[in-house]
Amino acid sequence: MKKFTLASFNIGAASKMYNKYDQRDLEAIAGFIKDCGADIVALQEVDCGCDRSAGADMAAYISERALYPYYHFITIRPFQNGLYGTAILSKYPITDKDTINYKVKAAKQGTSCGYITVDLDGQNVTVFNTHLSCESDAANLDTMNCLDYELREYYCERGGFLCCGDFNTSPAVISENIKWLRLANKDLYTYADRSIDNVLYTKNFRISDVRTKDATTNLISDHNMLLCTVTVL
Repeated sequence: MKKFTLASFNIGAASKMYNKYDQRDLEAIAGFIKDCGADIVALQEVDCGCDRSAGADMAAYISERALYPYYHFITIRPFQNGLYGTAILSKYPITDKDTINYKVKAAKQGTSCGYITVDLDGQNVTVFNTHLSCESDAANLDTMNCLDYELREYYCERGGFLCCGDFNTSPAVISENIKWLRLANKDLYTYADRSIDNVLYTKNFRISDVRTKDATTNLISDHNMLLCTVTVL
């Protein structure tokens, strides 16, 4: 059985160390990710060409500096003359990728999910990434329902997957609304005293050694990184 390390990390748009974007924030984030030991890293709050971050292509920069040869930027929406979204970095070759925008009803800003499929030494593994709404409980549930729909569609057509993300709600709420998936994070704090970052997964995988890596003490981000060991069954 093949194993790899998976991480989910909200990088706070590289703006937490100096209370605004600074190149030193981005360098610190890249170094932090390089040192984390994960094979695949899902990132949230990623800018690409936005005014607030001096036009930085954060996914490309982190991918290069952290030594991840492959990445996929997932657009959520246009923002300040650029794009705001999420990204997935991989040490394994990407064989397929896509971005899916949610058809929201309550969420005014909307959001998206995206995925990569990697060649894990001859075996295909799919990892999704998302960032659900924090506008209100109703908007969060709206985007969660959209995610649930897209994941069900993928599972029915193509099979198992893992889904990382900043879900902006508790594991209990996720479990209540997406009952058919398993959760890696049951109680580990990733944002202040909340467990809002998680990895959902199907029965095709086993998750072990779920842990966090402190990124808040030194203000690398306002989230800690969530990591786990994945065994492909």
